[in-house]
Amino acid sequence: MPLEDVLHINTLLKEHGFERVASQQVARAALIEAGLTNSRKQNIAADKRDRVTAIIEERIARVCGAPACLAALDASGRRVVEVASKSCEVCGGSDNTRALNQMSQDLIAAGRPRLLVVGGSPNAHTQLRQSLAGSGVEVETVPGDRPTGSRHARELVDRADVVVIWANTILDHKVSTAFTGVAPEKTFTCARRSVSALAQEVSRHVTRQR
Repeated sequence: MPLEDVLHINTLLKEHGFERVASQQVARAALIEAGLTNSRKQNIAADKRDRVTAIIEERIARVCGAPACLAALDASGRRVVEVASKSCEVCGGSDNTRALNQMSQDLIAAGRPRLLVVGGSPNAHTQLRQSLAGSGVEVETVPGDRPTGSRHARELVDRADVVVIWANTILDHKVSTAFTGVAPEKTFTCARRSVSALAQEVSRHVTRQR
């Protein structure tokens, strides 16, 4: 068979995130069980690539080692195997997704699922809402460039379990002032700008207070 018509099995498995020898052995066993190869072969026909992918997705739940991803994984009877983060079915290698998953689990475990974020960009707010949809966490966001009256600020804070003042983002001082000091026991300031950093700070805040 011409060289271009075959693929090295281990190389193909690495493309699916199986970088460690132990994980490759599990994946290879699944392919052998499906009749796509045997224990002696090193190569596989290139036209079997799609079938290899289908077998892996059907029989193996690929996840990185992050606790949040393991907890969020729906294995559905498949064998759980640790793979490279880029191939994780939960986070896909995204720091933001991984941190937000952990944050949502920590908020729910603490019995504080209602999150209010004051400040941040419109894109960050959209990502927060989309990523947390269906997680059990209710998130409200306050644009940092639109003044919020003290009465409305109080209403928003009263509804929330955790209030984050997202400093060093789009956040006018007049906006943050309306929320600072309203309920100090559930309010804190995050001075880091990324979504993943915000999620990490929320996790630290609720974990410390549990």
